[in-house]
Parts: sequence; structure tokens; C-alpha cells
Amino acid sequence: MKRTKLIATLAISALILVVSCSVGVKKDLLSGLTVKYNGFTVGNSYLVKDSKKTTDVKIQPGQVVSLVFSDIGGFTELEGKSYPGASILVTDSKGKIVLDMPDLFSSYDSTGVDVALVKQALSIDFTAPASGFEKGETFNWKSKVWDKKGKSELTCELQLELE
Repeated sequence: MKRTKLIATLAISALILVVSCSVGVKKDLLSGLTVKYNGFTVGNSYLVKDSKKTTDVKIQPGQVVSLVFSDIGGFTELEGKSYPGASILVTDSKGKIVLDMPDLFSSYDSTGVDVALVKQALSIDFTAPASGFEKGETFNWKSKVWDKKGKSELTCELQLELE
């Protein structure tokens, strides 16, 4: 009887530890999108082109591609607000910087964002260069999302190809 209680207690403790330490990696095998998270829970992460969810990493010059994270949990909540940070770094195949924005959400530093909105979805957009690159050029996209009032963060990486 004591042994059964001990095993049950250990199992419940392990489950609580796993749930409270939201650490992991998700990889979409079709798009190659890799998301690593620590402290956040992420329901889904995906690409959007032309208002449609996609796994296609080929992009047209001038086309907007969005990286969307939905059902995110783990932001510190202060008076119904959360304080997200996000960055994007896109380089070409030679390592030349195409886009570098270290804090996409800095305009919300003083006001915060409604917790429900951040939990619902958070997106980062990239517009493919309209000129200066040849068909077949690849772009390496790296982004980071973090909690400015806590310790949670996620990083992601994806390779895109210009059509």
C-alpha cells in the first residue's frame, strides 16, 4: 500500500514537473520549420502565404510570408497584459543580411498586449525581396519570441527559396 502511494506520488510529481517546465522542439517535416521553446507552450506553428496556411517554402519576389504561433501559453501576466518581444533575422545564401529587426513589438513595451490576443496568435512577417536576387536563391529565416516580463522564449528557423 505504501509502495503504491509512493509510486503514485512520484508519477504525479513527474507530470507536474513536465507540465511546468515547458521545454521542447517541434519540427515540421514538410516545411522544415523548427521551433525550440523554453517556458512557453505552443499549440501550433505554421506558415501563411496569400492568407492560406501552407508548408510550401517557395516564395515569389515581393510576396509576404507570415510565421504564425497559435495558442501560446507561458507569458507573464500583469493586469491582464503580456509583454511579448520578437525578432527576425533573414540572411541570403552567402550570409548577407536581408532583414534584421531585433524587436518587432517594442511599441508595446509600455502598454502591453491583451493576454487573450497574444495567446490566440502571434505572427512575424517577411516580404521577399522584389529585386536583386535570382530564382533559386535561398534565405535563412531566424526568429525569436520572448516574454519581456519573464524568462520564456522560443526560437525558430526556416529556409525559404525564391521562385
